[in-house]
Amino acid sequence: MELMSNGRTLPLVSYLARSGWRALDTSAQPGDITHRQLLALTLLKERGDLAQQDITRVFGLDASNVVGLLNELEERGLVLRRRDEADRRRHIVALTGEGALMLERTFTRLASIEDELLHALTSQERETLHHLLLRVATSD
Repeated sequence: MELMSNGRTLPLVSYLARSGWRALDTSAQPGDITHRQLLALTLLKERGDLAQQDITRVFGLDASNVVGLLNELEERGLVLRRRDEADRRRHIVALTGEGALMLERTFTRLASIEDELLHALTSQERETLHHLLLRVATSD
């Protein structure tokens, strides 16, 4: 496959990510969350409560798409939006307890998908890959 033989890393990382997200969405049962919802919940778990505009900026999406995503999550009780007391024009988004539980259940599903996707690597190689990607992702 040319994708893997051209010496470029980004297309390969993108290919693997798309394969993983597709598997997560395909394996979803009624009530499970999508990969976009997983990303939003993970962001809130890692960074804490965020202004809706900050979520838009992090994802690099149109504000209306983020509003739609947050509407879905709020309707399911996975996030809570409230007015910012310091600036009433802003909404603060928080992960709920139910959202944290859903996130953990989804991470369990994701672990089995990663096992299948990365089956050719030893556990040490997987750990090394994770640390390298984490270093790149947090280098800003």
